Amino acid sequence: MNPNGVNHSTPYPPPPTSNRAQPVQYTPHQSPQHSPMYQNGLNEPATYPPQGPTYQQGPVAGAAVGVPVQQNQYQMQVQAQAGTQGWNSGLFDCMNDPTNALITACVPCVTFGQIAEIVDNGQTTCSTSGLLYRLIATIIGIPCIMSCTYRTKLRGRFGLTVSPAPDWITHFFCEPCALCQEYRELQARGIDPSLGNHACT
Repeated sequence: MNPNGVNHSTPYPPPPTSNRAQPVQYTPHQSPQHSPMYQNGLNEPATYPPQGPTYQQGPVAGAAVGVPVQQNQYQMQVQAQAGTQGWNSGLFDCMNDPTNALITACVPCVTFGQIAEIVDNGQTTCSTSGLLYRLIATIIGIPCIMSCTYRTKLRGRFGLTVSPAPDWITHFFCEPCALCQEYRELQARGIDPSLGNHACT
């Protein structure tokens, strides 16, 4: 205190006090540069919506890596049946083999039995297949439900196209012509159906 009774240790007038908030002091684990919430290191995201931390998923234990997916068996069968080779004769070229055309017109079960024995590689005989064909024709009158399946087998064996229509339609409307065409197809490939499965050996 000076002789005039004024205390000069405190300035007068006193400096105004600041109302601004003091900066927040972060501890090392609370530093915004090391925040685990966001990749940009800030407590508030720079973009909207905020991007959280990303995680890289490793390979699943026991899972095969680099192994191609096995193709569906049904798709493989469809691809095998949908061949690319054409038939050696047309559906209505029955007179290319008049003898077979006459036999098929009178007793189609014989021609079918000969075809079935070749297609089945001798697992069923001509007489067995012909008898079944005859029974179906006698009981329900539509033997094409059996014969069309052998046309499908024949196409799958030699990679023939679906021509001129799906197998069941071809046999339903043109049963004798379809049998003659399949018989001629085997002959064109060096197989004589009249000799049975022995013609393939």
